[in-house]
Amino acid sequence: MLTEFAFTPSIFDEDAHEDKDAWKDQLRELVSSMFPRTSAWPVIVSDLYAGSWSSHVVPHVDRIQDHRARKYCQDLLTNMQRMLVVRPDIGEWPYEDDVAWCREAVATNEIEPIDRIVSVKATKDAMAAEFALIRSIDEVKDSGFWRGIESGASPRMVIAEQVDLLRKLCLHSEWVALIDPYGFTSEQNFSLKLLEIVLNRHASFGPIHFELHAQGPDVTDPVERQERQQSVANYMASQIQPKLTGSSSVELYFWPSLRERILVAGNYFQQSGGQKRKSPRWGVGIQHVAHGSDGESDDTEWKLLRRNSLDTWFRRIAAENATGKPTPTVINPAT
Repeated sequence: MLTEFAFTPSIFDEDAHEDKDAWKDQLRELVSSMFPRTSAWPVIVSDLYAGSWSSHVVPHVDRIQDHRARKYCQDLLTNMQRMLVVRPDIGEWPYEDDVAWCREAVATNEIEPIDRIVSVKATKDAMAAEFALIRSIDEVKDSGFWRGIESGASPRMVIAEQVDLLRKLCLHSEWVALIDPYGFTSEQNFSLKLLEIVLNRHASFGPIHFELHAQGPDVTDPVERQERQQSVANYMASQIQPKLTGSSSVELYFWPSLRERILVAGNYFQQSGGQKRKSPRWGVGIQHVAHGSDGESDDTEWKLLRRNSLDTWFRRIAAENATGKPTPTVINPAT
């Protein structure tokens, strides 16, 4: 549901494009297709070399003489800034060598795949013997370049396939909150499989905090309800704790009532007093999830949430100060 792009600096280098009119058309196509006005943006952009790429390309844009091309590049870069995801540095600093930047993208792609590595034709040709899947900016006017890039999906009712749709989102988040009324019961297998994917991501992407928000036992007697809840928590801990490493953590939330299936994820920011707080970046509305692996026939629709819906669900369930948020059961790595 999120397609990751990596761009070499030559995309923004005026001297790398002989046909300036074609270049401007290509830049406009990138802006309109990557950042549609009428839906959630279905793309993210690799901030290569531990977040250095985004600042490295700014001087290229500032040097552009053609004022329209500079404006298109500024618009493209401004939108990209909102969708950047940091990629760990792999090789030596690429300096001003576009092929070296391309090699850096290929190297981090081998750790976790990047969907589109985009450069200019000269760099693509230079890399042909090393990595044949480099895309050229010349291709952005072709419909095939954009195939599969959408803000919605209709996954089959197979747990592994559904979880894979969320992999990219989880890879680039510092925290993930799965909201599923049946996450402790009939849809527990989905919850645990998603957790497995989250916790098995490459160590270079850092630790992650995972929250599972689901309905608690539907029992009137408070003592019995607490006993059943503790039994569920103990079982979940037995499944989760062996997979926990480092400083990653998991919290289980037992709500009295939930109705929707939503996944919300994001990063942390530091408040002025030094306190760490969540900031939401992405959300997915999930109509149904699979219970097994046999491809049940139910149709289902998933969609990336637009900003207002994302903020609403974050404040309602995942935010630190969400109203009525239960005290969590915390699962830490085994000591």
